[in-house]
Parts: sequence; C-alpha cells; structure tokens
Amino acid sequence: MKLRNLGAYLQERFAPVNMGLFVVLFFTVRGVASVACAEGRCPPHPDGPALAALGALATVSFFFRLRVFDEEKDYALDAVHHPQRVLQTGRVTLPQLRALAWAGAALELGWSAVRGMDTVALWAVALGYSLLMRAEFGVGQWLRARLVLYALSHMLIMPLVVWWVFSAYTRGIPFDFKYLPLLWLLSLLGGFSFELARKLHAPAAERAGVDSYSQALGYGRALGLTVAVLLAGGAVQALLLRTLHARPVAYAVLAGLLAAGLALYAVAARRPHEGRLRQAERVVSLVMLTSYLAVLVEVYGLGK
Repeated sequence: MKLRNLGAYLQERFAPVNMGLFVVLFFTVRGVASVACAEGRCPPHPDGPALAALGALATVSFFFRLRVFDEEKDYALDAVHHPQRVLQTGRVTLPQLRALAWAGAALELGWSAVRGMDTVALWAVALGYSLLMRAEFGVGQWLRARLVLYALSHMLIMPLVVWWVFSAYTRGIPFDFKYLPLLWLLSLLGGFSFELARKLHAPAAERAGVDSYSQALGYGRALGLTVAVLLAGGAVQALLLRTLHARPVAYAVLAGLLAAGLALYAVAARRPHEGRLRQAERVVSLVMLTSYLAVLVEVYGLGK
C-alpha cells in the first residue's frame, strides 16, 4: 500500500480532525481520572509524556479499527453509492486496512498491559463489544431496519472506551460514582448527537438507498430528537463542570454554542434547508469538542 493512498483514505474516511478529537477524549478522561485520584479515591499510577502519548495513540487506534469494521460491513453498499472513494477504487484494500487495524490492537494491548491487568480486562471488554458491533449482534437485518436503535447500540462503545482509559489511571476496576457516570453520559450523548446531526437531511436532499434519520423518523421527529440529545449532552456537560468547580466562562461558552445550534435548528424546522443543517452539524461537532476541551482546561488549571 502506497503511503499517499493511505493518506488519501485517512483524509476521506478518518480525517486528522477525527484523530484530534479522540486524542482530546483520551486526555480528558485521563485528566478527570487524575482528579479522582487526587481526591483520595485511588492512588495514581506513575505516568509520563511518552506513556501518555502512547495511550492517546492507542485510543486513536481503537476508533480506527471501528472505522475499518464499518468499511467491511458497508463495502458493497458503498461501492454502489460512493464508487469514487479511495477504498472502492482499489487504491487501498480491505486486507490492508485489516492488517493496520489489528496491528493497532497489539499496540493497545501493550499500553494496557503497562497500565495494569485491570486495564487489560476493560480493554478486552471494549474489544469484545466492538466485535459484537462488527457482527451487528447477530441481528443485522432486524437492527438496520431500526436506525435509531442501531446507532444507539453502536454508541454504547463510547462509555466502554472511557472506562478502559479511566482504569489506566486508577487501581482496580474503577467504580467512581462522582465522575465516571458523567464521563460515560458525556461521551455517549456527544457522539449520539453528532451521529444524528450528520445524518439529518432536508427532504430535497434525501438520496434513495442512503440511510438517514430524517427518512427513518420523518424530518420533524428526527430534528426534534437531535435537539433533545444535544440539550441532554449540554446538561451533562454543565453537571461535570459544576463537579469540577469550573469558572463561569466555561458555562458561557457552552451556552453560546448550544444557543447557536438551537437557533439554526429552529430556522431549519420552519424552512428545511440542507446548507443550514450542515451548519448546525458543525455547531454540534463544536459542542462535542468544546465539552472535552473545557474539562481539560478546568482539570489542568489552564489560565488560572
């Protein structure tokens, strides 16, 4: 496989911005775990920049494998609807992507082993669930006919990844009731709101054979669900910031982004327009990214 073809594939299907988001997710979970440990819930493991960088790479690797699983499941359908893609044109192949994905699994296992056997155990749980996702839980046809349930079943991987990373900076299998549930919900709702937003289309922009929540639920219901999940994620973010004793500016940024998203969706509800929905999708992605960055700022005391 030529490096330029791999680069083209990554830019198309696993872009640097996605990798950056997963790096931010890793450091957010690591930071909150360190706060829990500092409060006496658990003694922290020794950690350094090199090991932290390896953990961030392991997190990116895990999500890259999920992308490869999706490519395997959807290859035939994408060949019909997206024949121009790098994979579909043969510039990279599924065997090549599988080899990279499972090489990454070795990296994840190695980092987990350094952090402790409990981290290995939770990595194995997350890996096992991802394999169930790959098999579509043995009910793929039934599940694909229920698009929201399909998406939710796949989004449950997010709390498992959070638990895996959190365990790397605690002792034992962590059952922190102050921070961990909020991180679980933040990752789940943030990912779900973005998934809904990116597959919400104006009626005129729908394409036959291409799944969307607006087709599955109807435009109004899909828009309403997207807004509801976005607001729920914002509420969880506010609770986490409150638990971390955040400064008022963090709430102000969150409120501003949520208000921008709500305004765009309110206009789109009255006058469906694909361009406006794509603007709203970008705002939703900013809410997700900012939610993690705000926690990082508070955890590490940046600007204090």
